[in-house]
Parts: sequence; structure tokens; C-alpha cells
Amino acid sequence: MDSILDRMNFAVGVSGLTICILGLLQIINSSHLERRIRQYFLGFFFILTAYISCSLMGQMGRGFHEKISLFMESAFSSVLTVMLTRFILEQSSRPNWRQSAAYRISLGLWVGYMLLLVYTQFSTQIYYFDAEWEYHRGPYYPALLVPPVLIMLMNLLILWHRRKHLSKKEYTAFFVYCLAPLCCMIIQMFLFGLYLIVLGSAVGAMFMFYYILDDQMDRYYRKEAENAQLKIDILLAQIQPHFLFNSLTTIRYLCRKDPEKAEKAVTNFIAYLRHNMDSLSLDRPIPFQEELKHVEGYLFLQKLRFGKELKVEYDLECMDFCIPTLTLQPLVENAVTYGVRRTESGAGVVTIRTRKYDDQIEVSVLDDGPGFVPDVLPDDQKRSHTGIKNVRERLMRVVGAELVIDSTMGKGTTATIILPQEEKSC
Repeated sequence: MDSILDRMNFAVGVSGLTICILGLLQIINSSHLERRIRQYFLGFFFILTAYISCSLMGQMGRGFHEKISLFMESAFSSVLTVMLTRFILEQSSRPNWRQSAAYRISLGLWVGYMLLLVYTQFSTQIYYFDAEWEYHRGPYYPALLVPPVLIMLMNLLILWHRRKHLSKKEYTAFFVYCLAPLCCMIIQMFLFGLYLIVLGSAVGAMFMFYYILDDQMDRYYRKEAENAQLKIDILLAQIQPHFLFNSLTTIRYLCRKDPEKAEKAVTNFIAYLRHNMDSLSLDRPIPFQEELKHVEGYLFLQKLRFGKELKVEYDLECMDFCIPTLTLQPLVENAVTYGVRRTESGAGVVTIRTRKYDDQIEVSVLDDGPGFVPDVLPDDQKRSHTGIKNVRERLMRVVGAELVIDSTMGKGTTATIILPQEEKSC
């Protein structure tokens, strides 16, 4: 019976170790995992591998070697329970998980377990090895299981309490891993000598990893779809039907009156459309000069239409920096459409200004229009508000910049892009 049990335990250990090694390889090759989660699982599976390796070495060795292996095996397995507490709290939107009472209780129970584990090395009350190095459980052996069982129960309680902050896949992953080792531990208490918890921990960890990985992939592809939709929204916000219609109408008029100017207008119109289309596949900053050139093309077409009523001024202190594409032009368009053209005379000035400071660069678009109350937008400006929202999201996502709108009734509006001062990377 002993030889059969030994073979069963060895098979369980080898199976668990194989699962861990496969898990590590999968983690290393998983490109869709967030860096934080990847680091967590690498640490988790390394400790799990060490735990199972110690179990196997204990089975193959005798004497003092077996005693040390058992101590290390118990220590490594207990670390996994506290790591799980931390991961559940962190994954359920608890950035201050270190300050959580649940985490502190879990850590306290782990410290108590380690003290009991050290105590066993000098006592026969919990477990001991006799003169022939045979393993025996002492009368207080169940006391050694109390701290890890309580931590596992604590993890289940945290999981239930924080379930609304987790996705269904995350909740299922954590629940299975919490339950699998706990059930194995309870079974192992009654089936003396069978190391079932080793396999249960490995299978539960692999299940948890694959479900978290699947959830991460879902988020990754969802984010990619959102980014693609954002690009399309930005493009549609810029290529407005009324602007196309008005530009083409102006060009048609010039074809009869001033063919040379019409040719220049067509060139600018083509460049304007090409820049908008190219932005769909461009997800990095571009030199400011390129974005400014696009804006100048847009303003050229508008000045053809409005003539001397639209005046443009440039106050460019610096130009050697990068900016996300299609972020300046929408601000200039708003300044023309809802600033200059909303004055009583329909005339006004749009100013494009840049300023360089020690820690940031500011790009501002100013108009001397009627201004507005930011929280109260007329119905015809709702679309403009959507365009500004797209610009703000694009600035934050691509370069971590922000957009500040300052408007005063009767005096005009200033839209300022605040870019962090970094090395030129475009």
C-alpha cells in the first residue's frame, strides 16, 4: 500500500510540476497580458513551481533532507494564499490594497502560520520525524491547518464582497482557485499520505491564469475596437458635409473667375482630405509643423470663402515638438465656426499661439468671438462638443496631454493644449 501511495504521490507531483512549467511558458509568450498581471503570474507560478519541486524532493529523499523539503513546501504554499488575497483586492479596483483590513488580517494569519511552522522544527506536538525519519502527525496537527484555511476562507469572503468590481471571468477564475486547494486540503486531512493539494493547486492556478488571460484578451480587443472607432469619429468630425459643400462651391466659382487660384484651392483641398484619411492609420504624434500645415490648408479654404472677414494671426514661440494628428485643426475650426462667424459682423481674428515652459508646451487657439458658457451649449454646438471630446481623448491616449477650454461671454474663447515636455519622438 505504501509503495502504491508513493507512486501515486510522485505521479501527482510530476503532473503538477508539468502544469506549472507549461503555465510559465504560456505567461512568457502571452502578449496581451498587462505588465502588472504578467509580473504577478510569473511570481505566482515560480513560487508554485518551487512548492511542488520541494514536495517531489521530499518524496525522493529521506532523513533531514525530507524534513527541510517539507518545511519549504509548507512555506511556499502559504505564500500563495497571501498573494491571492493581494491579487483579488488589486484586480477589484483596490489600488490601496496594502491598507485593506482584509489584506492585513491575511498577512497576520500568514505570519502566525510561519511561526507555527518554525515551532514544529523544535516540537513533536504538530508533526515530527521519528528516529528512522518516518513522518508522524502530532496531537495538535490540525492547528497548523487553521491559518491557511482561514486565509482561503478570507479570500472567498473578499471575492464575494468585491464581486461587483470584477468581470465574470475574473470572478470565476478566482472562485475556482480559492475552492480547489481548499477542497483538496480538507480531503487530505482525512486521506493521510495523499498529496492531493499539490495537483489541486496546480490545476486551480492554471485555470485561474487561462480565465484571466481570456478576460485580458477580451479587454485588449475591445480597447482596439474603441480606438478604431475613436479614429473614425475624429475623421467624421473633421470632414463635415457642409464644409465639403462650401469648399467645392467656392472652387467651382473660382474655376470661372480665377483658374489659378482655383488650382491652388484644389491642391489645398486634396491635402486636407489626404491628411484626414492618413490619420486613420496613424496612432503616434507628428511634428507640429505637419499639423500646422494641415491647419493652414483648412484656413486657406475658409479665407477663400469669407475673405477679409476672417483674419488669422500666428504667435509661434516654438515649433520643434510633436502633437497627435487632428488635434489642432478641430480647435481652429471651432474658433472660426463658433467664434469669428458668431460675431455681429461675422468678422474676427483667430490666433494660433505656442509657448514653451520648463515642464510643458502650450498650444493655444484664441478667437475674439461672443464666447459661451461651457456647461450650457446651444443645440447647434452639440456636434462641436463631441469633436472636442474626441480631441481630448486622443490627446490623453497618445501623449498624456490635456485640453483646457476657457471662454468669457462677450470676449471670446481660448482652447489650450498642454503637452508634457519630453524629448522629440516623432
